[in-house]
Amino acid sequence: MKLLPKSAYHYNEYWKSIVKYNNWFIKLRFIAFVSLINFILAIKYFFRFELTDIQLYSFIIVTGFILAYNILFDRIKDQITNINSKITPIHFSLLQILLDLFSLNILVYFTGGIETPLFMFFIFHMIIGSLILPSSIMYFIAGTMIIFFSSFSLLEYFEIIPHQSVVGLYKYELYNDLNFVIGFLFSFSFVVFVSIFLTSKIVHDLYSRESQLKLALDDLHSAEESKQKYIIAVVHELKSPIAAMISNIELITGNYLGEVPDKIMDKALRAKERGIDAINNINSILHVSRFKLLNKIHKDEISLGKLFQKVINKYHDTASRKNIEIRIRNDDSIDKIIADEILLELAFSNIIGNSIKYTPENGNIEIEYERKNDYLFIAFSDDGIGIPKNELEKIFEEYFRASNAKKNKIEGTGTGLNIVKQIIDKHNGIIEVDSPSKLSSNNRPGVVFTVKLPIE
Repeated sequence: MKLLPKSAYHYNEYWKSIVKYNNWFIKLRFIAFVSLINFILAIKYFFRFELTDIQLYSFIIVTGFILAYNILFDRIKDQITNINSKITPIHFSLLQILLDLFSLNILVYFTGGIETPLFMFFIFHMIIGSLILPSSIMYFIAGTMIIFFSSFSLLEYFEIIPHQSVVGLYKYELYNDLNFVIGFLFSFSFVVFVSIFLTSKIVHDLYSRESQLKLALDDLHSAEESKQKYIIAVVHELKSPIAAMISNIELITGNYLGEVPDKIMDKALRAKERGIDAINNINSILHVSRFKLLNKIHKDEISLGKLFQKVINKYHDTASRKNIEIRIRNDDSIDKIIADEILLELAFSNIIGNSIKYTPENGNIEIEYERKNDYLFIAFSDDGIGIPKNELEKIFEEYFRASNAKKNKIEGTGTGLNIVKQIIDKHNGIIEVDSPSKLSSNNRPGVVFTVKLPIE
């Protein structure tokens, strides 16, 4: 694990990025193979540079070697994804970098050594390596590479080994100019080490920032968990007095205390009904809080017709006051689905409640649902104030409210649709929004929410 940067030690995302980089290396290497073939052909036939037989054969052998180990890497890459195995993705990255540098050293030597334009690929590997490996490892690799490169350059200068020049590349030979050799090696070393330093510094800062954001996110999750636990505790305590109130009212409605006038009986029945509604609302709040706390849902077979009728009945009085007509168009072939009834009721209630809230008087709301293959499609359309086109993609963000809703001073918090999306997502479904809807008219564009749910 010494190959792992300290700043990225605890991140699963780091390992995912390493796997992604490894796959990226392999794809780039195939491109490099094709580029090397084209480079050889361009040098020999287009630019008319002269290559000796040993240069040409060395090029072909190294290019074939690169292709061979890259094919091997491509075949085993999917097996090297486990961070607990002996060979981890980071070992795989190091192996690729070392083999690439070995191959590049040979190519550099046979294309002119210190005169070759291929030396820039050393810098490329140093930058990529610094994104993955600790800076200490990269400094060691860079130092070793510079020692080899400098040794070959000086051995060529002192004519201990032959210089493999590409005839026609330069008018004058530079490998035997000591001032050029020393100046080039110094500049090259400086650029390599500075590249590693800057890249490692940027990567370290990014991982440090990511660490801070992760801690902040963990704190938010902890705060949300505490909030949901508090809500569950408080709301649960509210059930007892309401349940006691309903029990006392039932003493009246059941005539256990004797006959009561019809006027009092009517009031008692209404109070009992409101008490039962309050208990149901409390149960819904508890259910949603447990959903947000545990991120679990309880699925049962439910009737869509009954569910929609229940939601519509809930908003009947509100819709009637605004003279809003709510219509249902359903597909007779589908009624039963497997889902969490309480959460779906909450989601659909939120959508329909918003439609009523944002639709002016004498409006229309239409609910359509049909089966398409193994999916249920539900469309909630209205002819309300609509949503601006440039704000549609933000509508499911927490606390976001459309500008026209705020302009019309319609009350809201911007949290409802975010919860709706969470509920639909948890059912492996999709929810989309568009405006205008098919019910649109002059100055009333309306909106349509489309829900796609799998039929289990």
